[in-house]
Amino acid sequence: MKKIEIKYNPFLISTEILIDNKKPKANSSLNFGKLRLQEWAGNLPDILVSEYSDKNYEVDFTGTQADFDDLKIAFKSQSKKVEVTMFNHHCTPDVADVEADVDKIFEEIKKGKVDALRDESIITAFEKAKNQEFEINVIATMSSGKSTLINALLGKQLMPAKMEATTATIVKIIDTDQKNFLAIAFDAFGKEIFRNEDVSLDVMKQWNEDERVSNIEIQGRIPCVDSVGMKLVLVDTPGPNNARDERHKTLTYKMLSDSDKSLVLFVMNGQALGITDEKDLLDFVCQCMNSGGKQSRERFIFVMNKMDDFKPNPKDDGLDCIENALKSAKVDLESRKIYEPNIFPVSSLVALELRSEDEEPSALDNFKRKIRKYDSFHFESYYHYSHLPHVVRLKFEDDLKVADDDTKIEIHSGIVSIEKAIGQYINKYARTIKVYDLVQAFNDRLTELAAIAAIQEEIRQNSAKKEELDLAIKEIRNKIQMGQSAQVLATMIDKIDLIKDVENEVDIYLLSLRAKINKIIFRYNNSSKVLKSEAEKQIKDIQNESDAILNQLNVRIETILNNTFIRLCNIIIDQYKSYIKDLGIVFNDNALSINPLNFVAEELTDLSDLLTEKIKKEDEGQFRNKMIRESYQEKKTNWFWKPSQWGSVRYETKYRDKIVREWVTKYVEYVNMSEVVGSYFEPIQLQLDEAKIESLKHVKNETSRIKLSLNQILLDINLVLEQKLNELQISINEANTTAEAIIEQQENLKWMQSIIDRVNKLIKF
Repeated sequence: MKKIEIKYNPFLISTEILIDNKKPKANSSLNFGKLRLQEWAGNLPDILVSEYSDKNYEVDFTGTQADFDDLKIAFKSQSKKVEVTMFNHHCTPDVADVEADVDKIFEEIKKGKVDALRDESIITAFEKAKNQEFEINVIATMSSGKSTLINALLGKQLMPAKMEATTATIVKIIDTDQKNFLAIAFDAFGKEIFRNEDVSLDVMKQWNEDERVSNIEIQGRIPCVDSVGMKLVLVDTPGPNNARDERHKTLTYKMLSDSDKSLVLFVMNGQALGITDEKDLLDFVCQCMNSGGKQSRERFIFVMNKMDDFKPNPKDDGLDCIENALKSAKVDLESRKIYEPNIFPVSSLVALELRSEDEEPSALDNFKRKIRKYDSFHFESYYHYSHLPHVVRLKFEDDLKVADDDTKIEIHSGIVSIEKAIGQYINKYARTIKVYDLVQAFNDRLTELAAIAAIQEEIRQNSAKKEELDLAIKEIRNKIQMGQSAQVLATMIDKIDLIKDVENEVDIYLLSLRAKINKIIFRYNNSSKVLKSEAEKQIKDIQNESDAILNQLNVRIETILNNTFIRLCNIIIDQYKSYIKDLGIVFNDNALSINPLNFVAEELTDLSDLLTEKIKKEDEGQFRNKMIRESYQEKKTNWFWKPSQWGSVRYETKYRDKIVREWVTKYVEYVNMSEVVGSYFEPIQLQLDEAKIESLKHVKNETSRIKLSLNQILLDINLVLEQKLNELQISINEANTTAEAIIEQQENLKWMQSIIDRVNKLIKF
């Protein structure tokens, strides 16, 4: 048995691992670098077995409770490969406690005696970090009650809710302290066209139906924000098939692919689990969830809405009961390779009617009766689908013991479970980044001032140290003036080539797109004769699929290029940090301008034209029997009243029924869908090749531009370095010599060092 010690810091995103008190080898897969625990925990058992050939371990973990829970889940899910005989946990403070302590420290800094730490820029940076926004994007399948869910989260009837897909605009709701909701409507060019200081449901309906309106921004209070510790932004996003603005489709796919940016609520209609209209959207969600470990999976919350309309208990294998419906949704998602999805049953309408104090509730009264009679309508209890942690379950149990009737209904409706999941995700991922940014707002300047004060104190105690410092400063200046560091760095920068990496990533992605296109074409291989009416329906499906492919292509390649350029910057900056350390120099790569490639062909073959070309008329008439009455002449011989005519011949007109066979013409229009689909995707296939060529050309040009820019930036940093050295030398030469000033300086140094120690204990454990 081996002992594995793991220390994971979610604030610095750093991992330290020891196996039997020894660090892993330099080439070990256990060197996780800047990966979050949730990205590598699932692979840890396999790596241990592969590198150490041992299946029995004692695990000693230092980190937060949430991260420890994830680590245990990772081991337990692979218990057949690795057995953990003992888990030891050295628990570090929760992110909420750390943030509260950082707030207190900053208040002390603002009230302290060091004027440089009360600088307006530091206070502004801290407040900016404190007010960071976190986006929750809400997307949905058709008629799923997305607007009702958003209204339930707001506790107010604000978003239009109809049975059809109402969202044609992007609505962004930003949390503020005001009681009313201020709304501004913008056109596609960002120009304000409407403003309402206290927007209502009726106004929102009017704006949503106005084709000039592209985006709506709303400011107001989001109640659940109090429990998550960040400024929430709810974004009501049109599904790609619903959006009337082409840019909205691209934005939706981009939002899904930005794994570090947002949480996604994917709302599904519990009564319509086919979800065929959103197949491409779900497939793309699958790609996103499988690309970034546990965090990528956790950022998608699948909300099964309208669950109060289901039966409480299964009487057969039908989908009209709660448990079977949830099971069916899970199977459907897992068939798309979305494994262990977090599924939350909910009745948004019940939650909305309760929270908005609806005077004529349509669902609330029925739900009250149901939860009294059936435990299956306690939607918070489906933990095997929602995967909420055990601590949340215990909290629900405690709350329900003392809750009033309304609070019980609210919990049972499932809406509180969703809010808890949002809080869990934010605490685990977004809030740790926020805390780090809060510290960085003042810590660099604090460390720099403390370092200068420490040097001053050391020189005061030993005058020979001043000569050493002067020599060190002179040597650094000489290197800068001779351009040695810049020349070395310029040579290193020129050698960096990431084009091959981009080519490999693009090739892998294009291969998956070609497979998807070939699958569509194969689907129509035997469709050489399709009724025109049916073909027109199929054409719409094909257009949606091709639009999705091209939008996803655009977004994916932009993501590849973005990541490549950021990687390039990080490589160069990390190298430069080996020359210069602890000088408080920050490189800001946010200014990097990356223009997304437009891979959508302007002259793609028009499907409607193809349809017209491939139509053939066929006479599918048939013979039919028809009864007709015809006349004929019957020959007669006269024998009666006129003896003179006896024996003569006469003719009489008679009528008789006759069955005849006739051809009934019926022209039917058919379409050769096999040819239509093949012709349609031919230019798109070529477009994939062009996308690769253009992306490589773009990365080559942009890399050259970035290298030139960084060379100049690093030269500028050298100037900053010279300036800081001058400031240091001046401060040393002008050091206070009076006894009172020396005492004050020593006290300031002691105070700054104590602040640094407290901060390090919080985020550098």
